[in-house]
Amino acid sequence: MERVFRPRIGHALFVAAIAAVVLAGLAIAGVAVSPTGTSTPAAEQQYHKRITICHRSGKKKRSKYRTIRIPPRALRGHLRHGDGRGACSRAIFTICHKSKKGKKRTMKARGWKAHRKHMRHGDGYRACAKKKKKQRR
Repeated sequence: MERVFRPRIGHALFVAAIAAVVLAGLAIAGVAVSPTGTSTPAAEQQYHKRITICHRSGKKKRSKYRTIRIPPRALRGHLRHGDGRGACSRAIFTICHKSKKGKKRTMKARGWKAHRKHMRHGDGYRACAKKKKKQRR
């Protein structure tokens, strides 16, 4: 019959001690480790050249938003159809806001909830078109 190892100190202290030993060993080996859990996600480490965006899909009024990572060369196309830079909870969307008086101005909306609210009121997806200046002859 095998003997089972039972620690004499409390179980939580035992687990914390083992975790400290493992983290110390990884730090000595040169692996970047954060014991508080603030390290970067595995996808960011593996695809460090990719950009995080909040992707808008679906019809204009019923868009669904989700965070995706794309290569830098695809960013312009995504921003053109209304996606925002950053994770969906903190993404920054550029919109053409229509006021009640009918005036338009370019503004930034933070987060997909604010963006969706503006879209329901008829705002545009991109920056407002600039007025053309008349040339003197």
